Amino acid sequence: MQKQVTKLDYTGKDIFVGIDTHKKSWNITTMMGLFSKTFNAPASPETLRHYLDKKFPGGNYFSAYEAGFAGFWPHYQLLKLGINSIVVNAADIPTTIKEKVQKTDVRDSRKIAKSLQNRDLTPIYVPS
Repeated sequence: MQKQVTKLDYTGKDIFVGIDTHKKSWNITTMMGLFSKTFNAPASPETLRHYLDKKFPGGNYFSAYEAGFAGFWPHYQLLKLGINSIVVNAADIPTTIKEKVQKTDVRDSRKIAKSLQNRDLTPIYVPS
C-alpha cells in the first residue's frame, strides 16, 4: 500500500496575522476563518514569512501590530517580504472589559488577528 502525499495549497485564501511585538520575541496569532493558532517566535519578519510559507503556502498574508516601541521597521520588513502589513493605534483595537482586566500578550495577538480578519482596524500613517 502506498501513501498518497497531498500538498497544502492556500492559493487565493486570506491568512490574517496578529503580532504583539517585543524586543526579543513576538506573540503571533494566525487566523483563517475559525481556525487560529497562537505561538511565540523570535522578533524576526523572516521567521514569520518562513512559517507562513511552510504552513499556508500560496496564501495572501495580512498582518497588523500595535504602534509602539518597535517603531516601523517590522512594517517595512514585512512589506519587503510580501506580507501586507498595517500598523494600528492600540486604542483603536476593539476590546472587551474582560480583555482590559486580564491583559496578556497572547490575548493581544488574538485580538489583533481577529479584528484584522473582521476588517475592524484602521491603519495609522506610516512615514515612507
